[in-house]
Amino acid sequence: MSDIEDQENADGFIAVVGMAGRFPGAVDVDEFWANLSAGIDSVTRDDPQVVPGSAADGGDLTYVPSRGRLDSAEWFDADYFGYSAGEAFLIDPQHRVFLECAVAALEDAGADPDRFPGAIGVYGGCTETRYAEALSARLAQLPGVTEEDIVLGTAPDFLVSRTAERLGLRGPAVAVQSACATALVAIHTAGRGLLAGDCDMALAGGVAVHVPPKKITWSGPDGTLAPDGVCRAFDARGDGTVAGNGVGVVVLKRLSDALADGDHIHAVVRGSAVTNDGSGRIGFTAPTLAGQAAAIREAQLTAGTDARTITYVEAHGTATPLGDPIEVTALTQAFRGDTDDQGFCAIGSVKTNIGHADAAAGAAGFVKTVLALGHRQIPPSLHFAEPNPQIDFENSPFRVATALTDWAPDGFPRRAGVSSFAVGGVNAHLVLEEAPPRPPRESERRAHLLVHSARTPSALRTRLARFDDHLADRAPAAYADIAWTLQTGRREHEYRAFTVTGDGPVRAPAHCAVPPRERPVVFLFPGRIGPAEAWRLHTTEPAFRDAFDTALADADDRLVRDVRDAARGLTWPDDPVVRDTYVFALEYALAALWQRWGIRPAAVFGTGTGSLVAAVVAGVLPLTDALRLLAEPARTRGDDDELRTLARSLAPRAHRVPVVLGDGVQYDVGTPLAAESWADELRRPADPDAALDLLLADPERILLQVGAGTGLTGLARQRPGHTPRHLVLDTLAGPDGGDALADLYEALGRLWLSGARVSWAGVHEGERRAKVALPTYPFERLPYLVRHPAEEARTATGAAPAVVEDARPVDEEPTARGSAPAAGSEPESADRPADDTPLGVVLRLFGDALGLPDIEPDESFFELGGDSLIAVKLFAQLREIYPVDIQMSSLFESATAADLAALIERQLTEPHQATEEESA
Repeated sequence: MSDIEDQENADGFIAVVGMAGRFPGAVDVDEFWANLSAGIDSVTRDDPQVVPGSAADGGDLTYVPSRGRLDSAEWFDADYFGYSAGEAFLIDPQHRVFLECAVAALEDAGADPDRFPGAIGVYGGCTETRYAEALSARLAQLPGVTEEDIVLGTAPDFLVSRTAERLGLRGPAVAVQSACATALVAIHTAGRGLLAGDCDMALAGGVAVHVPPKKITWSGPDGTLAPDGVCRAFDARGDGTVAGNGVGVVVLKRLSDALADGDHIHAVVRGSAVTNDGSGRIGFTAPTLAGQAAAIREAQLTAGTDARTITYVEAHGTATPLGDPIEVTALTQAFRGDTDDQGFCAIGSVKTNIGHADAAAGAAGFVKTVLALGHRQIPPSLHFAEPNPQIDFENSPFRVATALTDWAPDGFPRRAGVSSFAVGGVNAHLVLEEAPPRPPRESERRAHLLVHSARTPSALRTRLARFDDHLADRAPAAYADIAWTLQTGRREHEYRAFTVTGDGPVRAPAHCAVPPRERPVVFLFPGRIGPAEAWRLHTTEPAFRDAFDTALADADDRLVRDVRDAARGLTWPDDPVVRDTYVFALEYALAALWQRWGIRPAAVFGTGTGSLVAAVVAGVLPLTDALRLLAEPARTRGDDDELRTLARSLAPRAHRVPVVLGDGVQYDVGTPLAAESWADELRRPADPDAALDLLLADPERILLQVGAGTGLTGLARQRPGHTPRHLVLDTLAGPDGGDALADLYEALGRLWLSGARVSWAGVHEGERRAKVALPTYPFERLPYLVRHPAEEARTATGAAPAVVEDARPVDEEPTARGSAPAAGSEPESADRPADDTPLGVVLRLFGDALGLPDIEPDESFFELGGDSLIAVKLFAQLREIYPVDIQMSSLFESATAADLAALIERQLTEPHQATEEESA
């Protein structure tokens, strides 16, 4: 039985609430787990090479160059982070990869930095690469770039500060550099920062990405690299590790906060420790048993766990003949402080799957272990056949995990240790425990509002498709929790869409015509009978229920009973007093609900009974006075004089919201408004044209009907002043309508599309919601890479290397290109149109930019070898030729010469429409 299942026992523990990573063979942590559980070796091995004279006797040995590669690491969504192409080139690719993983980890945690109430810290580190050297070698071809710019873009010191700056994080930004223990030390440091109150949420992790792949020089049979490129941790044939790349970022919170906030907890860090070997070792690079054992034991004591309850250890496991025996002996020594049992704890090393990921090695092991806890399975450690004879497994607590097995400890929660040891004597160890069980939280609401946003229309479409696939592939969590996560756990970007789930999902189109912005909302109160389904709001929405009941608080029991029967649809309210009291209570409660959802009126207007609701909402009349007017018998008799006399006896107050009356006059705040005006409104024939014309005079205003039917909104849409710029919203069907909450959410979704700031806590009032894991942002990447001249010369194919005229990004594998045509010449093509047509111009510019003699109209710019820097120059040339405004993002939609030429022609003939199409 775990002792962390409630907040009272959560002090001192850290919750892992978000994760993201990219590792060899895996674009995300889901694919990483799929590879781990399937026992896949993701190391890339090149052809064997003979190393003359490398054997001890002077003979030749064979070495297999191997590495764990990160695919397409030079590709980056610069626009998402607000970088120009020129700026992106100056940033080390590993910094860029870390940035994207930080965003993905925060989204996995359901955390929006813009709305998170506390400070978010970031702790992490990276490795040394040669990217700064490549930039310096090209400095003459980088106009305006200085050596200082290169340092700022590549130095490890600026990895976390760049992350904090681009993501808007206000907590500590601490660069951690502890060699291959960097990531695990960062996680340890972040946990201590959380417990000390330095921040309230923390990103932590590490990255090691070499682009192009680092050239590995074999140091001989006594070095740390396996000659055959296979990492055999703990095995008799283990003779070294394999170099690798990777990035892993986790999001941490204090466990007590995570439980209180309903976060999706992946696992719990119970304790951690970091030590150093000091001087008690035979050399700077040599590990020591005492230092490792001290770190492991200290972490166990900090965690408050008996070592017998730890049933898996993700070891450092480099497969070196010296390192593995020392590590297992140190683990055994630490465990023996609590137990003499043997063989109860599985052990493994992720390096057998992906290689040694340097500064990200600890992140890889940590993420692997968290995934294993979540899946309740222990994945295999690869390439183990016979134990290293220097490891006494038989008398230790450990056995090597060689197959995927269910993780089912007897009487204990699932607990694991994770180790990371570094050259230089740094030892880090963490003790993890499976997440506490989270009871399901049901919702009484039948409808839910799912919101999505992205920085571009194409990214939004991809995001929606990924979300649909996610729901189709598995049984979804409660829609209420999905809605809560989407509403509060994602940054709100410019391009937006929403779905209302109910009897059947209905997707609204993305709102792309104008950027979302806050606009004034006018509450329209039509004074109409609503659907019986609206009574469900009394059950599910506390704000509606409280306001409805308050409106009836002073009524006699018979009237209350009759109004409630009318609201339920049990009787038709023939009695005018019953009818009007019901309508008043309904619209008054709806107004309260909208305001609880964060939608506050910038002005109010009503007709009939709705005019009294407007008076109360505006603050002109107290609720009791409005209800006196409503119930006055003189009103039903049509006695205008008596009604006006009663109105004069009331005490109207200075209203706090501008009021529009049926005469088409707006009374701003501070303008006196006599009480008898409301008596006139009650008896005035329903003719709201003048008021609607006044309201429609400002196209920025949103008209929101706070009541049933389409009475006022339908009239507004027919007025001459109505334009497509106006947003006029119905919110509730008439008496025969369906799901009232779904109708309201449809209107709320459209308000959110327009830029309204919604109180999502108010939307979920009365229920405790939880965060769930959902697909993260679909980055739209382009390649940004500057190669060192020596690297380019070494990898060039065909003839002599082409002269590099700019810092042009190239793919990892060289792309063969034809020679560029001579100046002034044009390759002949029977299908090519005349040069003065947009298609002819685009084809010529494509050919010049890409160095290709002939391009077909339907060939993709990117498939031909184009990249973002080439596109920047291409667009600059197009703007010199044509008066068009083509954005970089349009190249994703118009990647062929034919499509781009068509876009140019549309802008030339209908510039306004073409611009709107491009932004849609």
